[in-house]
Amino acid sequence: MFRVAATLALIFAANQTLAQETSKQFIVSQPCEHVQLMTNMILFKYNELPLFSSTGNQMSARDGNWYPSDMMYFVNQDTGTWSLVSLYEDETACLVASGTDFQPFVGSVDLADTN
Repeated sequence: MFRVAATLALIFAANQTLAQETSKQFIVSQPCEHVQLMTNMILFKYNELPLFSSTGNQMSARDGNWYPSDMMYFVNQDTGTWSLVSLYEDETACLVASGTDFQPFVGSVDLADTN
């Protein structure tokens, strides 16, 4: 009985360690500018155009508070570059992420298979 309990304890500890190693938490610095300067850079330097907008929230690494913002996703469909920008009420815009290889999603999602 002791062996079974010890084995289960080891398995549990290994799973906990694996879960901690695979979870991610990023503390990042986002470049922020006046909204007009940020969008001009994206529009004219990278020729990225707005693809869609939404509302979102971002958690501050400094104080742990959530801050609501409008989100804009800009894309250059010729070069594949993209930028995700948060737009705040005080007319500040922050670059959340950017990248390359933008492609429209053409696959399918099986909503019944959401374990």
